[in-house]
Amino acid sequence: MNVSSRSAAALVCLPLLLLAGCGMPAAPAPPSLKLPQPPTDLAGSRTGNEVHLSWTMPRRTTDKVLLKGEQQARICRHLGAGPCQAAGVASYPPEKPAVYIDHLPADITSGNPRPLSYTVELLNHAGKTGGPSNTIQLAAGASLPKIEALVATARPDGILLKWTPVAGADSLIRIHRTMKLAQPAKDASKDAKAQPKPPEPDTLEVEDNGRAEVIDRTAALDNTYTYTVARVLKVHVASGASEIVGETSDPYTIDAKDIFPPNVPDGLQAVADPDAKAIDLSWAPGAENDLAGYLVYRRDVGGTGQAERISGAKPEMSPSFRDLHIEAGHRYAYSVSAVDKDGNESRRSGEAEEALP
Repeated sequence: MNVSSRSAAALVCLPLLLLAGCGMPAAPAPPSLKLPQPPTDLAGSRTGNEVHLSWTMPRRTTDKVLLKGEQQARICRHLGAGPCQAAGVASYPPEKPAVYIDHLPADITSGNPRPLSYTVELLNHAGKTGGPSNTIQLAAGASLPKIEALVATARPDGILLKWTPVAGADSLIRIHRTMKLAQPAKDASKDAKAQPKPPEPDTLEVEDNGRAEVIDRTAALDNTYTYTVARVLKVHVASGASEIVGETSDPYTIDAKDIFPPNVPDGLQAVADPDAKAIDLSWAPGAENDLAGYLVYRRDVGGTGQAERISGAKPEMSPSFRDLHIEAGHRYAYSVSAVDKDGNESRRSGEAEEALP
């Protein structure tokens, strides 16, 4: 190769050297320390003498390398501004939800309310961590007693919950209610997408009235509900507002069948219509949401028989009725009852008498 050719080759190689080393090996990358990224969504709550924690495990390390296999988590409990107290160690796979229950020691579940916080640290194979998770603030201190002997009773205006009273346990009452779905018909579609989803649990809160009872007026009859109830103590600690939830009651399930009849119809009036040879009845309409209609009864005042139903096989929807099957010279006494969609019939109204002139 002549001088000019070598010069040309050098000129070509120069930029390549700058970009890619022109055949020379690149500097080796440092090995990954395999430090899992710290969780950022740690959440938790205290119930009785337990703290329930949850978070999402990361997918990668702090240097963006995919994590493989279960990762060790160290749960840190902090009293006030104190250092990490190792509450426990557990392992979880990457990208999966993680949960941990901390069973609190006696020194944390006694005394006055005071700050209690948690963090989670994920460890590599050498026990090193990429830093703590976000911090959640709770409260240490004595919890309220568990609600005992919970019972539920269906009433026309809702479901009555009662439990054993405890002196000096004034607090907020938190009620969790879950409704059971009715069983699908045997010929219903087996397609999972066509099946109704279970309803989300409802949470109700009321002030403890000191009588150890409360009426759930939002519950609808003809449903099956499962209730749990707990006392809640609202506290203010150095970290701000928090709460200590007492141990949850044992669950109580009630099949709240509607066995309650509608109100007795009121204001019954009977008016004769000689031209039509009929007696017209009217009364005040009922206001019940599950009202199915009315049943009309009649007896012959001059006879000795009992009142007989004269309305049709189905309840009358309107608060009125025309009796065309009457005889001149007879005096009739009418009464009306109300019936709901479950077939519960009210007592009969007071009688209204009328006759054709």
